[in-house]
Amino acid sequence: MEHFLATVKETVNPVTQPVGVNLVRDAALIEGLKIKVRGKKLAICQQIAYSRMYSWSTWADAGTSHCALGAACTGMIRPPQRVIDGTVNTGVYQETQQAAAAMQRLMPRVDPGVAGVLTYPLLRLFQGVTPDLVVIYVNSAQAMRFVQAFLYHEGGEFVMKTSGDAGVCARAVAQVKLSGTPTVEIPCMGDRRFAMAQDHEMIVGIPFDWLERTAAGLVATHKAGIRYPIPFQISQECELPPDYITSENDTR
Repeated sequence: MEHFLATVKETVNPVTQPVGVNLVRDAALIEGLKIKVRGKKLAICQQIAYSRMYSWSTWADAGTSHCALGAACTGMIRPPQRVIDGTVNTGVYQETQQAAAAMQRLMPRVDPGVAGVLTYPLLRLFQGVTPDLVVIYVNSAQAMRFVQAFLYHEGGEFVMKTSGDAGVCARAVAQVKLSGTPTVEIPCMGDRRFAMAQDHEMIVGIPFDWLERTAAGLVATHKAGIRYPIPFQISQECELPPDYITSENDTR
């Protein structure tokens, strides 16, 4: 874990903290843990915001997870009928209920039975707790660096899926948990309005089993000269107005 964090800091250096996420099926796992934020009505994106921005740990269960879409994606509740049949999206994200239901059918969702979602800054791991996955908010250039790291060992292509809704909960958490592979996603409206996601940010989700592999890819591509920040090729003798250009008389 320390190697992964150090590598991400050196090669990518995101503005906010990488966040560990656990979809906890046995609530006994959190007994005795000193969790900073619990018992509050929070969406998944807000939990992650607390952890990435303030370095606070959070816990939400079916009784406190405030967004039905996020709670259903992460397995804390069964998807309500209004979600499954597209009612929540009709006339908002899709023109018709049929189109909305078609989107919802493809939304990644963990099987129900999750007792709650635990988030925390990866720098402050709880003793005895191994994250299921890690969520990192980045800009597009940093997302590029992660994609390069993901493809370093086996090549191929990186396929990004998105619905423009339920971004971090559906794709960076549920999809990563279900597929066991990384994802890159666009923050949704709720993440932006209620969890402070910025216009330039994208989300990277990485399963725990991929952390060392990702770190190795970052290190190798960094050594090969693919650096962040991207170094500009600065031209010589740029076109300045004549009076701005140093003359021979100026150097005497």
